[in-house]
Amino acid sequence: MELYISLIVVWLVIFVVSVIIEACTTELVSIWFSAGSIIALILSAIPNVPFYIPIIVFIVISLTLLLCLRPIIKKILNKNTLNSNIDEIIGKKGIVESEINDVDLGTVKIHGVLWNALSLDNVPISKGSHVIVKNVNGNKLIVKEIKKEG
Repeated sequence: MELYISLIVVWLVIFVVSVIIEACTTELVSIWFSAGSIIALILSAIPNVPFYIPIIVFIVISLTLLLCLRPIIKKILNKNTLNSNIDEIIGKKGIVESEINDVDLGTVKIHGVLWNALSLDNVPISKGSHVIVKNVNGNKLIVKEIKKEG
């Protein structure tokens, strides 16, 4: 009987420690060991269950949950992340405020904000030209001139 109580305490400590670690890291690694330790704790409380059975069950459940559920849960949680302002500027149109050439950075105004800019294909773009943002490199926009038709 004393062995069963000791094992219950061990599984309870493993549960508490893994929950604390998960609360500190939020990487969804140790939470699965918490689930495994709860099942092992329950099995340890049942008389006539050999002590190694909860250990095997703990390992199998914890690793199965870690390998199967963690990627799914991480994908669901990361789906709600928002793009930063800089990611949202790609594809926006603007007007060149100072000439962009292969020697100097130019400036582009997008929604009233001035940005440093480089030409996508190193072709000079004159002041007043309309451009579209193709990429972002650090704090510089990579732009391409929008050719007027007609």
